[in-house]
Amino acid sequence: MKLYKNILFKNIKTILARWGFSKQGLIQNSKGEWYLFSQILLIFLHLTPQYPKIENIAFTINTVFIIIGLTISIQGLIISIKAFIDLGDNLTPLPYPMNDSNLVKNNSYKSTRHPLYKGLIFISLGICIFSLSLLHLFLLLLLAYILKKKAIKEEETLKIKFPEYIKYIEEVPAIIRNVKYLDWRS
Repeated sequence: MKLYKNILFKNIKTILARWGFSKQGLIQNSKGEWYLFSQILLIFLHLTPQYPKIENIAFTINTVFIIIGLTISIQGLIISIKAFIDLGDNLTPLPYPMNDSNLVKNNSYKSTRHPLYKGLIFISLGICIFSLSLLHLFLLLLLAYILKKKAIKEEETLKIKFPEYIKYIEEVPAIIRNVKYLDWRS
C-alpha cells in the first residue's frame, strides 16, 4: 500500500511539474496559478445554497427555470468535456502552454478559442437560472471575470509561442461570440 502511495504521489508530482507548477510559482503567481485557484474556488462556491431563498414562486414557473437551467448546464458540461478531449496532451490548467504543446484549432476550438471556459460559464449560468439566486449570479460574474483575465494571459504567451495564433484571434471568437466582454477581438 505504501509503495502504491509513493508511485501515485510521484505521478502526481510529475504531472504538476509538466504543467509548470512549482513552489515558487504558487507563491509568486509566476505562471498564473492564482487565476487557477480563484477559478477552482468559484466553481466550488457554486455548491452553496441559493441566496436569497425564494419561497413563493408558482410551481410551473419554478419548473421552467429548473428545466432551462439544467439544459444550459448540461450543454456547458458537454462543451467542456469535448474541449477537454480535443486538447488531449496539450491540456494544462495554467494559462501558459507547456513546452512540448501544439496549437489546437480544430473540433471545438474551431468555433471558439476557449471552449473550456465557455463550458464553465454555461454551467455557472445554468446553476444561476436553476437556483434563481443572486449569490450565484454574483459567482457567475466573478467566474466570467477570472476566466477572461486568465484567457488574456494565456493568449499573450500563445501569440509568442505560435505566431499563427494572431490570425486565429482575428477569425475565432474568444469565449462567447457577440458578447463583447467575452469576445475581445478588435
